[in-house]
Amino acid sequence: MSYSITNCTLSEGLNLTGCTKNNSGGVSAVYIANFKEVVTGGTQSAKFTYDSTTGEITDIVTGATAATYYQFDTVKETSSLSEAIAVNVQNGTIVFTPTVSLVMNKLETKQRNLIHMLSLGLLICVVKDNNDNYWMVGYNKGMDVTAVESATGTAFGDRNGSTLTITGKEAKPMARLSSAAVAKLLAVATY
Repeated sequence: MSYSITNCTLSEGLNLTGCTKNNSGGVSAVYIANFKEVVTGGTQSAKFTYDSTTGEITDIVTGATAATYYQFDTVKETSSLSEAIAVNVQNGTIVFTPTVSLVMNKLETKQRNLIHMLSLGLLICVVKDNNDNYWMVGYNKGMDVTAVESATGTAFGDRNGSTLTITGKEAKPMARLSSAAVAKLLAVATY
């Protein structure tokens, strides 16, 4: 499928053939890097390659100059990725707002300190969904922790932990990682 918006015209539709109910919602992992390690000087650096024809991330730099992506595993059916699109016809603008909701169970000092550090930084996120697709968000302008809710719960069965909301504002939609880029991401990921 080609992804070209240069002439602002619709070039294809969506054909629902075959199995259309073979997907799952939710997130299984979130990989977070410091934005300035991945993107330098306000423009894309050589730390990843975005293909404007497909709308995919096709390469991630590995080796000595690679950025570190920290892996956050998620408890099933707790975390999510969403993207809102706001179109202003009068101004001729379109804004993509990616949002990552990341749940961490069990309040602990180490977790609180990690949340504090995440809240201070400008981030870039790669989200692995439950269909084994990897989506990069914040790759142009970065992502910020915009809300944190930490609570002990009331009843014994309530969550004791934190929910982080990480939000961005982008001129382009979230980008899927190619299989080659996923392999390289996993090579530079750590806990």
